[in-house]
Amino acid sequence: MGVTPSSTLSPLLRTVIGTVIASLALSSPAAAHGPPTGADFAKLQDELARVQQELRDQRQLILQLMQMHDALLKYVQLGGAAPAGGRPPAPAAAPLPEPTPPAAAIREATPEAAAAPGGRASITGKIRGSAGALGEAYVYLDGPKAIAAHAPTLEVKQVGRQFVPSVAVVQVGGRVAFPNEDKVFHNVFSRTPGDAFDLGTLKAGDKSEPVVLMKPGHVEVFCNIHSKMRADILVVPNGHWARVRADGSFTLPAVPVGTHNVVLWGPSIKPVSQRVDVTPAGGTASFAADAVTHGPHMNKQGGAYESYEN
Repeated sequence: MGVTPSSTLSPLLRTVIGTVIASLALSSPAAAHGPPTGADFAKLQDELARVQQELRDQRQLILQLMQMHDALLKYVQLGGAAPAGGRPPAPAAAPLPEPTPPAAAIREATPEAAAAPGGRASITGKIRGSAGALGEAYVYLDGPKAIAAHAPTLEVKQVGRQFVPSVAVVQVGGRVAFPNEDKVFHNVFSRTPGDAFDLGTLKAGDKSEPVVLMKPGHVEVFCNIHSKMRADILVVPNGHWARVRADGSFTLPAVPVGTHNVVLWGPSIKPVSQRVDVTPAGGTASFAADAVTHGPHMNKQGGAYESYEN
């Protein structure tokens, strides 16, 4: 923005206060009948309180404008194009509506075939094979992006030379913080195209600024000092996602009626997708999951880790 709220508001505050004092000096009986009275001071205090509240409101507005500027700059840097006039891009013509149940109910929903209100219904399904042996798995709708609004910042902590949790899910636009709760140094980074970042060296107790993840897909997170540290973050394009249960079953509630692309993902699973027709009575999906393994990874410079870094 180039100008901070403090540098803008301080001169304004001095000007307004000066004007108020001059006005009271001219209008007060004290101007013609001697020194100011207690009533004059009370009137001045009330006027100053009103001005201070107005300045606080202006400061909040400027901070909001600065945040909008930063978000737009981030979007442009990631390859987006802002239209003329500086306005952010308009939403897609027919975006997927967000699910109406609370997020906690969505993640732990039980299978149901009844249609949800508003032309929506549930997709239920199951993974064929030994789903429990494949670790955490998630299903989500691969469709129009909907940036998360007012979502809490997810924390992936560094504890015992491990990331906790090691698997996480955030919606596009979600913020992830990486506090160092270890007694050693860490350097958290990701080389994932579109969501790459490098937090630099973090000593014990450090908490860097959150990372904003804007590209849907799998983000691999490592430590440049400890090669065995790994975290896998799934960035989903919208709010339609759910964790697969231990028995391999899953439910995606409140999905709009129509044809959708459902994706199965897990850090130890080869991603697979399936087209599903959702009617007012619901839809079903069935996946066969194939396991994948992760080999050694490179450090943030693209080279091999030294032996002492383990």
